[in-house]
Amino acid sequence: MSTISHILGIDVGSVTVSIAKLSTNGNLIDEITDYHHGEVKESIRKLINRVDTDDVSYVAVTSSTPSFVLNNAQYDEQVSIIRAGKYLHRSFEAILNVGGEKFSLSLFDSHGNYVGAKHNTSCAAGTGSFLDQQARRLALEGSSDISQKALANEKQIPEIATRCAVFAKTDLIHAQQEGYDLKQICDGLCQGLAKNIANTLFKNNTLKEKIIFCGGVSHNISVKQHLERITGIQLAVDSHSMNYGAIG
Repeated sequence: MSTISHILGIDVGSVTVSIAKLSTNGNLIDEITDYHHGEVKESIRKLINRVDTDDVSYVAVTSSTPSFVLNNAQYDEQVSIIRAGKYLHRSFEAILNVGGEKFSLSLFDSHGNYVGAKHNTSCAAGTGSFLDQQARRLALEGSSDISQKALANEKQIPEIATRCAVFAKTDLIHAQQEGYDLKQICDGLCQGLAKNIANTLFKNNTLKEKIIFCGGVSHNISVKQHLERITGIQLAVDSHSMNYGAIG
C-alpha cells in the first residue's frame, strides 16, 4: 500500500512566517501564518507543531527563507506569489503585493503571461513595517489597530507623508497639535500609505481589469479602500492573501 505524501511550503518574510501544506496534486490542505518578531526559528517551530507533518515528504521554501530551514527546493519569492495567484484565480491583470518591507506590482498580458513588474525602493516607508512603527508612536498595538480606527473616522483626513519615517513623525506631531483625533490621524496614515503605493506603482496607469491584492497589508481594509479610490480599480483580496509565498 503506497503512502500518501504531501508538500510543505515555507515563506519567511521580514515580519511573518507562513506555512502551507498541499497534496502532491496541488490541493491546499492547511495554511497558517504568524508574526515572528525577529524570532524566526522559534516561530517556525511553533507553527510546524500546529500542522500535521507526519505525511510530509517534501519541503519547499522561498528565497527569503533563512538557510537553516532544511528543504528540498528553493523558489524565488515573486515567482511563488505569481504561482499562487494563478492557482487561486482564473484570470487577472496584475498582482499587487504589499508586505512588511517591500511592495510590488506584477503585470500580465491578456493571455496571463508575465510581462514585467514594478517595485518600491529599498526604503521600507509605505509598507507594513512602517505602519507598525507609527502604531508604536501612537501607543497602539499594531497596524491592525490603525486600520480599525481609520475605518471609524468620519471627519477630515490630515495629510501625513509616508514616503519617509522622519517626515511622518513631523506630520504626526503637527496633526496632533492642530487638534486631529486618533481616528483622523490613523486614517491619514492609511491614506498616505495608499498614495505612496499608487504614486510608485500606478503611474501612467492603464490597468482596468482585476488586480489581486496580497501580502500583510492586504488585510488593512482602510488602505485597500483608499487605494481603490485613488486608482479607480477594484482590488481582489481572498482568505489566503497573507500566504501566497508559502502556497506558491
